Amino acid sequence: MRLRQIEIFYHVYREGSISSAARELHVSQPSVSKVLRYAEDQLGFALFRREKGRLFATPAADELFVEIEDIYNRISAFDRTTRNIRKRKGGHIRFGVLPSLSLDLLPECIAAMRLADPEMSFEVTTLHSSEMNLSLLEKRCDICIGFGNEADERLASQQLGDAELLLVAPSGYEGIPEGKVDLGFLHQADFIGLQDSGPAGVLLSKSMAEREILPHEVVTAHTYHIALSLVGKGVGISVVDQYTAASSWVDDLTKHHFVDPLVLPVCAVSHKDSQQPELIESCLSALSEVIEKMSSTGN
Repeated sequence: MRLRQIEIFYHVYREGSISSAARELHVSQPSVSKVLRYAEDQLGFALFRREKGRLFATPAADELFVEIEDIYNRISAFDRTTRNIRKRKGGHIRFGVLPSLSLDLLPECIAAMRLADPEMSFEVTTLHSSEMNLSLLEKRCDICIGFGNEADERLASQQLGDAELLLVAPSGYEGIPEGKVDLGFLHQADFIGLQDSGPAGVLLSKSMAEREILPHEVVTAHTYHIALSLVGKGVGISVVDQYTAASSWVDDLTKHHFVDPLVLPVCAVSHKDSQQPELIESCLSALSEVIEKMSSTGN
C-alpha cells in the first residue's frame, strides 16, 4: 500500500464512512472511494463490506489496521518533526534524562537556557541508565544525563556534580533518630524498593549487602517518583536521590542523610562527533550551574 492509500484506509476505518473520512481529510468523497477501491484491487482482498449504504470492516481490515495504525502514527510524528524543524530559529537540543532528574534539575536548566536565548528549543525523553548510550549512538539524543555512565570510546562524559541518596519517610515515622541516620535503620523496616534503578540501586544494594541489611520490601516500584508518592501515603520508607527527594509535589514526608553518605556522580554524556559542539558545551555549562545552585540551596 502507498502512503496515500494507508491514510485513506486509516480514516475510513476510524470514521466508519467514506463521507466522514473525506471531511476529515478535506477531499471529495469520490476521491476517497477511488483510492480505497484501488487499494483493495492491489491487495487482492476486500477491506470493507458495503451493505445498505454503510461500510463494515472485514476481518482482514481489522487485522491490517493494527499494523496501519502504528505506521500512520509514525508518519504523523514525522510530519510534526518536519514542521518543528521548519519553524526553528535557534539551536535545538534533544535530552535523554533519568526520570529522577526530569522534574526539577533539567527543567531548571532549560528555563535558564531559554531565558538566555529565547530562540532555543528542546526535546526531552526519559530513559533508564541502560538505554542512554544506545540512544546517543543512534543519534536519537544529543545529551543524556544520569548517574555515571558505561564507558564507550565513541562518547564523551563529563561529571556535572554529585547526587546523594537520602532516606525519605512519612512525617512522624516512628523510630527515626534526630540528625543523620545509620543505614542499618532499613533492616526489617517496611520499604519501598525500586526495580531497574540503575547505578543508584546498585550502590544501595551493595551497601546493604555488605552489612547484611534486609528491609521488608512491601512494594517494588519502577521509578523514584512512584516510590516517593508511596512514602507520602504512609506505605513505608524508601531511599531516593536528593533531586527526587526535593520534589515539591509530595507533602508530608521527611528527608534524612545517612551517617556514611551514599553519593553518585551526575554525568552528562554526548557523542564525540556531535555537529554542534558549542551548543553542547553551552548546555553542559548551564547544567553545572543549576546543579551547583540546587546543591547550595539544599535541593
